[in-house]
Amino acid sequence: MDANAYYRDFDLESINVTLRFCQQEYGDVNCVVWDASLVLSKYLETLYLKNNKTFDSKRVIELGSGLGCVGLAAACFGANVQLTDLPENLHQLKRNVDENMPCLKGSVQTVALTWGTTFESEPYDFLLMADCIYYPEVVEALVKTMTELTAPNTVILICQELRETEKQKNTWQMFLNLLVEHFEISYVPEEEQHPIFRSSDIVLINAKKK
Repeated sequence: MDANAYYRDFDLESINVTLRFCQQEYGDVNCVVWDASLVLSKYLETLYLKNNKTFDSKRVIELGSGLGCVGLAAACFGANVQLTDLPENLHQLKRNVDENMPCLKGSVQTVALTWGTTFESEPYDFLLMADCIYYPEVVEALVKTMTELTAPNTVILICQELRETEKQKNTWQMFLNLLVEHFEISYVPEEEQHPIFRSSDIVLINAKKK
């Protein structure tokens, strides 16, 4: 294990599973499990509690998976998941998949995906993303990829922590402006989210392709 690496545990109480994630003390956007990933993972758990067949054998893709928290949670609930990130981030992602393999009810693959490039696939049942909106220069490519991988019946869940910097505010607004050109969006109210894993500065969007 790297000198600056450490583990973080995350409980899915409904199925008595504890996921373990190897994080990096120092690094860029894919070094830790971000709060938005926890909020989205726990929202998936609330959906599972309402109907434990929600994710059974469903085809799920997570964009910008980072350490894989959201996608691995979906796989614990029975989904067949593709975790995607830039090629240079796959090593850490694979490590976390291997660490949590005994917990998975569904299947998991790690796949290199650069937003905006062609990715051959049928539309997915679910598209998940948490804290992907950082860099304005990739927003257009991200929305392009979202449109290519989804159909009108795809469930699209986007979770994002709203940060106070001007750059982040502007990037988020740019993303929303592009998003609504292709998707209808609604915000999941806090009271419908997990009672503990939710926050007023983390938004959860349900999007549907037009």
